[in-house]
Amino acid sequence: MRLASFIRNNLEVVLQEWEDFAMTIGPLNDASKVELRDHAKAMLLVICADLETAQAVQESIDKSRGNSPEVFGDTAAESHAAERLNSGFSIEELMAEYRAMRSSVLRLWHAEVGQADEFALRDMVRFNEAIDQSLTESIARYSEIHRGSQNLFLAILGHDIRNPLGAIAMGSQLLLHDETLPDRHIRISRQIKSSANRVAEIVADLLDFATTHLGSGIPVTPTPMNFAVESSGIVDELRMLHPACDIRLDVAGNLLANWDRSRIGQALSNLVGNAVQHGVENGIIWISATGHQDEIVWTIKNEGKAISPDELRFMFDPAKRFAIKSATERSGSTSEHLGLGLYVTQAIVAAHGGTIHVTSTALEGTTFTVRLPRGRVTL
Repeated sequence: MRLASFIRNNLEVVLQEWEDFAMTIGPLNDASKVELRDHAKAMLLVICADLETAQAVQESIDKSRGNSPEVFGDTAAESHAAERLNSGFSIEELMAEYRAMRSSVLRLWHAEVGQADEFALRDMVRFNEAIDQSLTESIARYSEIHRGSQNLFLAILGHDIRNPLGAIAMGSQLLLHDETLPDRHIRISRQIKSSANRVAEIVADLLDFATTHLGSGIPVTPTPMNFAVESSGIVDELRMLHPACDIRLDVAGNLLANWDRSRIGQALSNLVGNAVQHGVENGIIWISATGHQDEIVWTIKNEGKAISPDELRFMFDPAKRFAIKSATERSGSTSEHLGLGLYVTQAIVAAHGGTIHVTSTALEGTTFTVRLPRGRVTL
């Protein structure tokens, strides 16, 4: 008997084994029969339809590479993942259900057919492909919803922190204007204000990080600007913030552009701040901006230890940069930031239709190169 026919004829038996296994998973201890079975029947029928459909060798190869045919709307596996996530399943528990389904079907079928002929082997391969496809769809949907909820939580958290943080900053500012306070209290107030400003920067990056992951991207409002003037003002501010560093600016060519002034300033500040943090202590930071016919190119360069190829690959992904660190590096570093600034910078550059690239060697140092189309300039 072919596998698809066997599944259809023994659907209730397979579903009962699925149900029995689902009942052993913590979140479903008190679930109803409908909740236990969820989309299992629909998924099995999809698998049967797949087994009964002719498939060329190349189609099988494409499936194995994740290039399965597109399906309109949610698949049964995607809907199942959403329901299991709502039920409190971990991703490991979700995967366990598919392992159990695979085992049940193949074990019951083997007991029925005995020895496997050529057709049985083909069915087995196709069945495993179909299970893997369903599992892939479920994991992708589970991860998508989970990431979305995490980023929404971060966005809400960042927004809620702003009010008490603003109160702290305002209180410290009022104390600084109180001429009756002792010098020691003034110093403490100044430190509170500085720390509040730093937390405000982190919260702003956190909100930008969450917003981009929620699918809306970094919002930009381009207006005509002269980047030569803007970059000079930003660099003057950075020199005041980092007086021990020798920050040098060189501009050349036509630097008129149609960009979001605030966001571009944020991107340049992030890149220079990164150079200060990771460059040689009290070293030189070179900044250049060169106007070409249709684009403006910035470079930000610092001396210092070369960045490893692994770190370069994930330079603009803070989660992966953190993940590749050893346990000692994660717990022992107190000076490292999460790297949200570089992520936000890349998002700002992308929102303007540009690109950002980084190179790092022991001889040449680390250089970030930003290429931005100047846009329609009406100055």
